[in-house]
Amino acid sequence: MYKKILVAYDGSSFSDVALRQGSSLARLCNADLHLVGIVATTAFSAMGEGIGGIDIWGMERKLLEAALQGAALDLSSQGLKAATTIQEGNPAVEIAACAARLGVDLVVVGHSDKGLFARWFEGSVGAGLFRDLPCDLLVATG
Repeated sequence: MYKKILVAYDGSSFSDVALRQGSSLARLCNADLHLVGIVATTAFSAMGEGIGGIDIWGMERKLLEAALQGAALDLSSQGLKAATTIQEGNPAVEIAACAARLGVDLVVVGHSDKGLFARWFEGSVGAGLFRDLPCDLLVATG
């Protein structure tokens, strides 16, 4: 059974599904639960950074901090403790690195229906995780 579970969480409806699946498994397995949010510092988001000096990554970090804190508080009210962290970079690379660093047995991510344009600019997180992840992967769908 799983002893450590990592959930990629950003507050979106897709990551809410992953959080529900990951927290349910953590309860069933009596596993440690970790939540990670990724500030995606990709070429696509860098375009916004250069327009008018808007601190897109800083705004994204603040949104992630609030989402992670809210999720951790909600889980705590249900009797489940979750550690949180925020990383910056390519989401697939950072999720895999966090999984390796924490020694998790399972990573849970939500599935989003990105369009062709978004996949072309941002890449597929799932495909990157299949390549780089040192543990099991659960892609939670709604």
